[in-house]
Amino acid sequence: MSFETMKVAELREVADAFGVDYSQAKTKKLLIAALAEEGVTVDQYQKFVDAEKVETEAPEEAPKKKVATGPEILVKMNRANPTYEIKGHRFTREHPYIAMSQDEAQEIFDYDPRGFTIATPKEVQEYYS
Repeated sequence: MSFETMKVAELREVADAFGVDYSQAKTKKLLIAALAEEGVTVDQYQKFVDAEKVETEAPEEAPKKKVATGPEILVKMNRANPTYEIKGHRFTREHPYIAMSQDEAQEIFDYDPRGFTIATPKEVQEYYS
């Protein structure tokens, strides 16, 4: 498989999955060049697809709602993903901040310590102002 054999719509999905900006890529060649510029390879994409297959093959469990324990804190997503769902919370580029219990935040930090940080109320207020 190579990016050259993929359709433009498929290449856009690849770009979205890896957080690659392709707004200036008007042709298939420019889209492939944008992926290459960001270091996205066919091997990486194949690993991503294989990982998603494993996730979808596993039986889905209903997300468990946790009762908030203790005070809430603000968590910010630093990942390049357009959207990211974890532990029942949905982060997006437009809304990267979510208030949650300290226990939930700790689980997220334990799972992906580089993709999330604690945010201050002032930071959130300035972002949404």
